[in-house]
Amino acid sequence: MNNPNPTITAMNNEYYDLQYIKAIPIADYLHAYGIEPVKRYNGYALCHAPYREDHNASLKVDFRKNLWHDYGTSQGGSIIDLVMKMQGCSAYEAMAHLAEGKAITLASSSFHRETHTEQIRGEQRPSNVRRILFISEELPQYLQNYLREVRKIDLAVASPYLRHIRYEVGGREYSAIGFANRAGGYELRDDKTFKGTIAPKDISVIAGKANNASHCLFEGFMDILSYLTMKGKETAPSLVLNSVSNLPRVIAYLHENGIDSVRAFIDNDQAGRKALQTLCSAGIKVEDMSRHYSR
Repeated sequence: MNNPNPTITAMNNEYYDLQYIKAIPIADYLHAYGIEPVKRYNGYALCHAPYREDHNASLKVDFRKNLWHDYGTSQGGSIIDLVMKMQGCSAYEAMAHLAEGKAITLASSSFHRETHTEQIRGEQRPSNVRRILFISEELPQYLQNYLREVRKIDLAVASPYLRHIRYEVGGREYSAIGFANRAGGYELRDDKTFKGTIAPKDISVIAGKANNASHCLFEGFMDILSYLTMKGKETAPSLVLNSVSNLPRVIAYLHENGIDSVRAFIDNDQAGRKALQTLCSAGIKVEDMSRHYSR
């Protein structure tokens, strides 16, 4: 049977409104990741492509058409295409990422000067904003069990870094493990497959107690929890990316604090190897710790 609404795509029994998703402003999405324009023009801006080394600010964002084009690679398209590039995911995962607000809470940005967020005619946009209901230092038992039994995390050393977050989105309440970033946002994880964020998205900074040790760099917060479980409380100062798209923020932090070397506990995959190359290109001496694990 033909789909009566061609703007709706169904995949894995989930329905996403393509018209709504493609209307999400690319400028606001980039702004939420700390990516600001290098040059502004009437109707568009140029910025550094966040998914590759780009010293020439080759990424054009067209505000009126809400499209992007990378002059360095001759690639471009809608916000879905951009998320696929930035997150290294499929089109379906990019739509879920945007429709369900898994990456950010889109907020009004100063990325451009003109108004570009028009309401879809005859429709009201769904509320996909995650709103925190309360934060507790005590995780419920089922989340403790998940960390202890499934992830093999030692809660005695991990608990100080974790919070229980109850939040509401679309009129429904949810509960998750929360890991704070330096901007006041939280990385979220439940006891099943959900991973998300309460904006703003940013890196996390762990002061550490072994002050003479090299800084450690982790990709996600479960990685540093596993490291804490192995090493105990006397861990080195550490940074957590929370997303490989945050790599420019890590590099800026390292340069601003005069840190010229890191031990990188990054996933042993293509994205991880590219991240290591980017760090090296930025003048950071990297000890690749992935030789100690298969993934």
